[in-house]
Amino acid sequence: MKKHRMTIQRMRVLEYLLGVKTHPNAETVYNHVKKELPTITLATVYRNLNAMVEAGQIIRMEINNEYHYDADTRAHQHCICRSCGKIIDVFQDIMSKYALSTFKSDEFIPSEVTIIFLGKCKNCTKEKEGNK
Repeated sequence: MKKHRMTIQRMRVLEYLLGVKTHPNAETVYNHVKKELPTITLATVYRNLNAMVEAGQIIRMEINNEYHYDADTRAHQHCICRSCGKIIDVFQDIMSKYALSTFKSDEFIPSEVTIIFLGKCKNCTKEKEGNK
């Protein structure tokens, strides 16, 4: 992994990601950080996000052809609501360990696993039940 310098821009991007649980996209990060650093550009935000992914400081997930970012790098799963797009963290360490320990292939040795559940969040499920 390439070592990247911790600039004020990178620090603010990381601080924002550490403070939210919403898995924002780059534009959301940019819009928030721009309030504090008005001269920052979207390109700078993308460059910093990519550098932090490369350094293992954050996680990047592609959902519906759009990247979302997560500063919580502990082993966990993501639940994605197909109705509203909300992304929810679930921490069931045993699930990731089980998936890795039971994986079998003569051609590949995994080092980590990403588990994504698709469905409906509690709010969208309640909303649908209320419309019946």
